[in-house]
Amino acid sequence: MKGHIHLRKSQFGEAERPLCEFNTLKASSFLFGSGVHAVRIANPRGHIIVLPYQGQQIWDAVFAGRRLTMSTFFPQPVSSPHLLESYGAFLYHCGALRMGTPGPEDNHPLHGELPAAPYADAWLIAGEDSGGTYLGVSGIFNYTRAFGDTYTAIPTVKMYENSTVLDVGMTIENHAHVPMELMYMCHVNFLPAENGEIVQAAGWDTKDMVLRSSIPAHVKPTPAYLAFLESLKKNPGVTRILRPEDQYNPEIVFYVRNLKADSKGMTHMLQKHPDGTSDYVSYNVRELDHTVRWILKHDDQKVNAMALPATCDPEGYTSEKKKGNVRAIPALGTASFSVRTGYMNEAETKNMEATIRGL
Repeated sequence: MKGHIHLRKSQFGEAERPLCEFNTLKASSFLFGSGVHAVRIANPRGHIIVLPYQGQQIWDAVFAGRRLTMSTFFPQPVSSPHLLESYGAFLYHCGALRMGTPGPEDNHPLHGELPAAPYADAWLIAGEDSGGTYLGVSGIFNYTRAFGDTYTAIPTVKMYENSTVLDVGMTIENHAHVPMELMYMCHVNFLPAENGEIVQAAGWDTKDMVLRSSIPAHVKPTPAYLAFLESLKKNPGVTRILRPEDQYNPEIVFYVRNLKADSKGMTHMLQKHPDGTSDYVSYNVRELDHTVRWILKHDDQKVNAMALPATCDPEGYTSEKKKGNVRAIPALGTASFSVRTGYMNEAETKNMEATIRGL
């Protein structure tokens, strides 16, 4: 069973208003003070806020009274097509033609056209599947360039009745009669836990944890930061525990290699908090065969993007093309990706940690 309810911008106002209820799931709409349209999806354990017309970003996620989302300069989203002018979402999609930090030979925007893409059509989705009863948001972004590429992006996010883990999907449909280049990343941004532990199905040596050697133009290194980088080249395992004294300012980026997976091809990763709860990411390593970790901690911004599943590294189009990492969607073909992410309580964390350590 499944269905959908089309959204209209006239349904959004300064006062939050209900859109629908489905068992214990609820959807409501409102406008941020900045004028950005938002949909809140809630169950008895928490809620998410989705921006249906701006990248279909999941702007915020709160479960069990804890906000999962990174902290930045932006207390609310700003209406802008540029990612850095409205930065702070819990989750956004990157790609689809280009992705990553543009290098000297690139002219694409940071992480491509999808993060803040203007969606003309959006709707609520509701139904039942193997995960149970769900309510969520979807929509369509149409991209067309004369004598170039034409595709649609169709993201989904599903919240289930009694779950604090979201199912997030992205489908890219190539409408051209020629292949289309593809670069994609699901950018999931957790708030770092002081003395939190990253639990992963990979080792902590330099073979499994490859430190990014290039420093993007927007990063201004200090001597202390450069010294910390040098230490991590020899011992990446220092980052397993997010100690307050470590120098994640302005940022540390790793490429996590050789992740183990379960019988369904799924790898799992936790940021385990000192209270025994955790933040969680899971995805199929055959679909998304690159994993990036981005950690940043200072007074103004904090993020532990412990697992950014992707089709390539985020070094920009030219670099990834040279490495053979740029995929192609066949003529009139489709590519789909799915990620599970959210919060786990103490018992769920204990079970998942045992699963990860058993892989």
